Amino acid sequence: MKVLAICVLFLACLSPTPAKADSVSVQQTPFNGFWGIGTLIPSASSGLLIFPGPYQLMFQTIPSSQQNTFLDGRLLVTGTSYGSGGSVDVLGPSGFQLTGIFTDAESGIFTNTVPIPGFPIGSTVGFSLAAAFTGSLTDGEQWQGTFGVEQNLCCNEPDPSFLQMMSVPEPGTLLLLCAGMFGLILGRRRFAIKLSGQ
Repeated sequence: MKVLAICVLFLACLSPTPAKADSVSVQQTPFNGFWGIGTLIPSASSGLLIFPGPYQLMFQTIPSSQQNTFLDGRLLVTGTSYGSGGSVDVLGPSGFQLTGIFTDAESGIFTNTVPIPGFPIGSTVGFSLAAAFTGSLTDGEQWQGTFGVEQNLCCNEPDPSFLQMMSVPEPGTLLLLCAGMFGLILGRRRFAIKLSGQ
């Protein structure tokens, strides 16, 4: 019983400060901001997206590392992979500030292969970007996340965007949590053995 009480007190000491948000998940349609492919740096993607909260996401990929073209239904898609690097900066409420880099990013340019009213064959009808990133807050806390945005130029399609981020638990915290759980299990087992011995 003493071990159980010690473990509970130990776990209670792990969170001496009030809990703060450890994840962000926002989306909106249509997207707010601007972005482009090859606008500032040839073969790179960059932009500023604004999400409810408000969260401002500024990004710049590295120049493309691989490009491929494929047919997707009636659209010709030119996909571009950017790889790791570049920069991602997120500003949010209550002084939230994340600085990081891309771990992966891909964009797509969509061209029609059949006539669409107002868009002859070969016209660009949309763009997309999806990316994963990692970074740290000003206090050093590690976070990881993803974001995506689409821009459709025809057919009254929506222009959605999303941003999802979460804190990454530190290995030391996980080790302490596992040790506490092990202590609880051990205390419970000793208590069960005592009861069965009576």
